[in-house]
Amino acid sequence: MEGKKEFFNASCVNLKVVLTVRAGDQAGCVYKIEEFCLACYESKVICYGNPNNPFLDGIRACSNDGGQYAEVDLQVNKCGCTLDKLLNKHNKIIFLSAGPALAVTSAHCKL
Repeated sequence: MEGKKEFFNASCVNLKVVLTVRAGDQAGCVYKIEEFCLACYESKVICYGNPNNPFLDGIRACSNDGGQYAEVDLQVNKCGCTLDKLLNKHNKIIFLSAGPALAVTSAHCKL
């Protein structure tokens, strides 16, 4: 495991994404922060970690579309929790829009 995932923006707005990479295996310990942008319907493979620090500890995405602001901010508070599994057991993270709100889900795919 090396800390690499595909991120897909399935929403109809451009996103700024901020990843919090976990230091080791303890939730809440930050190894580094990785930022990138995703245009609507864009997909990118992002390498964010290394073999010693391959896990995401949090994810934040925000958009500002013509004065409409939306944000989703998810932070793992316990290793093995549902959010930890969503962020780290799959190799694809998908951003969706639900009306004016943003949502995050995951899937498994070939990179």
